[in-house]
Amino acid sequence: MLIDLAATRHADELRATWQGRLLAATSTNPERVPSNELQAVILSILAHCYDDTDALPVLLRVLFPGFESIVAPFICSVAHIDKAGRIVADTINRNGWALHRNTVLFGSSAHLQGMMRSLADDVALSDLERIEFFKCIHLWCPADHRLDPAMDPRDPDAKRYRYH
Repeated sequence: MLIDLAATRHADELRATWQGRLLAATSTNPERVPSNELQAVILSILAHCYDDTDALPVLLRVLFPGFESIVAPFICSVAHIDKAGRIVADTINRNGWALHRNTVLFGSSAHLQGMMRSLADDVALSDLERIEFFKCIHLWCPADHRLDPAMDPRDPDAKRYRYH
């Protein structure tokens, strides 16, 4: 009986981590963007941030009993900001066989930032947890291909330099 209590305590500790709380929140909150899409983004961020450890599969098994492996559709690359300012990444379709390059995940970096801040608020991340979470987001979306990231898209000159 003592072993079961220890295992339960360990599982509860994993669920209480900010990573566990984020994944759990995206699977249970259907009001936010389609929940499975946001969950795919969070899963991709965490997978990239913790790819050198076995921690993520353990966390997924604790959060989702019966979990064996990730199934399509899923994000299969890190994200980047394209020339139009959208957050894009490569994805695998529902059938699991077609790769879609540069699938738009967020319309802008402000949209990504707003969604992640809202999620962090909903999960009640502490200041230190937020810093760690946003560091992971930054590692997941390292490249900005806009000519001038500071350019206001409403500026008439912005249209001259936009590539699609």
